[in-house]
Amino acid sequence: MAGRARRHRTPTTPGATPATGTARQVRTYTLLGARAADGQPVHWPSSRPAGVRITWTGPAGKREQFELTDAVLPDGTYAAERVSVYPDRGAL
Repeated sequence: MAGRARRHRTPTTPGATPATGTARQVRTYTLLGARAADGQPVHWPSSRPAGVRITWTGPAGKREQFELTDAVLPDGTYAAERVSVYPDRGAL
């Protein structure tokens, strides 16, 4: 019976939790200048800190890189500023 209980436990990975023991808060970022296929602004949830760069693939397949910031926009989301645009892979 004890062996069966061990199989159902969730394994823990050393270093999986931050040193403080608390999880980071998820923020919603607005990708400035990016629009979804329906024309709406793109919102990106992330628990990563400001300064991290993310890559978003737009509706036309164009990849764009954004940097997460601590700047709060009027709608309560955080700003993610466009850093660069990569060409479509098919165009190369």
